[in-house]
Amino acid sequence: MHSLITNLLLAAGSVQAVSTNSTETTFYFNGTCTADNIRVRKEWRNLTPSEKEAYLTAEKCLFNLPANTTLDGVTSRWSDLQAVHRTLQNMTSYGVYVADIVHNVGQFLPWHRYYMHTHETLLRTECNYTGPMSWWNEEADANAGDLFRSEMWSAESFGGNGTGPDACLVDGAFANTTMHIGPGLTNTEYCLDRAWTSDYIEYMGTEKLDTCRIHNDYFSFFNCMVDFNTSPHVAGHNSSGGIMSDIYSSAGDPMFFMHHNYIDRVWWKWQTANASSRLSDMSGNAWNYTFFEENDITLPASVNLNTTLDYVLTTFDILPDIKVEEVMNAQGGYLCYEYDY
Repeated sequence: MHSLITNLLLAAGSVQAVSTNSTETTFYFNGTCTADNIRVRKEWRNLTPSEKEAYLTAEKCLFNLPANTTLDGVTSRWSDLQAVHRTLQNMTSYGVYVADIVHNVGQFLPWHRYYMHTHETLLRTECNYTGPMSWWNEEADANAGDLFRSEMWSAESFGGNGTGPDACLVDGAFANTTMHIGPGLTNTEYCLDRAWTSDYIEYMGTEKLDTCRIHNDYFSFFNCMVDFNTSPHVAGHNSSGGIMSDIYSSAGDPMFFMHHNYIDRVWWKWQTANASSRLSDMSGNAWNYTFFEENDITLPASVNLNTTLDYVLTTFDILPDIKVEEVMNAQGGYLCYEYDY
């Protein structure tokens, strides 16, 4: 932790400010991340037509590449990603089921930041993608009273709502896609589905987000943003519906990554609002210790039940394991990106 804070203070001494969309953006460059190599993640509506086409083509490439892990149910490189997300929700350790170690735990936000980087790395290294990563401004659409107004949901992009009794997606880049992982912990063939609803829109606009942004400590912010059915994170999943509302299989819909890049953006903006403390602020439970308590299970004394900067994140060797500390700063060297606004 000391080294991170020291590096942060050193970086702060040479902060560069540039104008982005008529607002001042302050960068927190460290390590190998510089103004020359930083990547900008662009909201879908800010991509050019050619950028949109290239992004969707790269996503479809992952669906067509063979699997390269031995995780349960995998059939393609895309399903490798999906299986990582599911497997980490159904973990065993010390001979017992310890449940989900990437949701309802302190490492939720850093692990998903690392997972977004894993997705980006596969697009770039295995599908030759060179364009920007993208995100969905859910807050703006919720404020406008229409979550599905973006052309992102059109037949020219990610496709719209599902149709028929199974809510299958029949338009867009991923129309008529057959899934193999899920529903839940099963492995069956079923359609990529969506079932839109506006029932959660009140949890996605500025009024709700501001109740999260006011928190000064990570754990309170995290709980507000992601941990309940009334959180912006869960609301985004449930609003899209279908596979996105299945916690185990949700990463099967490419919209998952648009949604989670948005959640990461909200965290990053919160971090940089008070960077001197928040770029090193990490806490929360790392394990499902309620399960241990309820079943009178005693863990070895060496097991740390709390999320710290030393907690190790994994994608089962799609990328090397890293520590939480390495992804706390989106411009810290391991990562190097900014959002367009």
